[in-house]
Amino acid sequence: MSRLSFLLPALILAVQPLAMAQAQPEGEGRLLYQFRVEHLERNVGLTEDQARSVADRWARFDRELFEKTRQVRELRTQFNDILMGPGTEDEKNARVKPLLDQFVALRHQQMNLKMQFEDDIRSRLSPAQQVRLIVQVDEMQRRMLEVLRQGLGNRPGMGLGNRMGPGAGLRRGGR
Repeated sequence: MSRLSFLLPALILAVQPLAMAQAQPEGEGRLLYQFRVEHLERNVGLTEDQARSVADRWARFDRELFEKTRQVRELRTQFNDILMGPGTEDEKNARVKPLLDQFVALRHQQMNLKMQFEDDIRSRLSPAQQVRLIVQVDEMQRRMLEVLRQGLGNRPGMGLGNRMGPGAGLRRGGR
């Protein structure tokens, strides 16, 4: 597998909170889009048209993956409710089986989305540009995390390092 295959999921997870905003012409989604376009132009050597095309496809991928991830999260909640709730093991197995099938199908869909995204991106780039993109993914991820931290850090209770949310001040061991 290519390095891009290993790094893209981490990059995608880093930007998921902004993925739905990406479709909007203003705000944080617009900043993410513009960041991607500029970085692709400057560091991968894409033309403005190529960079916008890649960023557009990336935005579509973000939205599609965000929806699948939301569905997976809902299934995990249902799993937990069933497994922690009343009933015998056989009853729980019967209730969880169709959800497990949905979960596995969604995971395959996520992988297929990622593979299709990578194929679409690669088809738009020359081999040299593909290599530059692979090399730049780490840098893009680091910079995007910085942007996210700065953006979320400006909202009360939303900073990535902020410990004022649920469970703040609690330590392991019940103290």
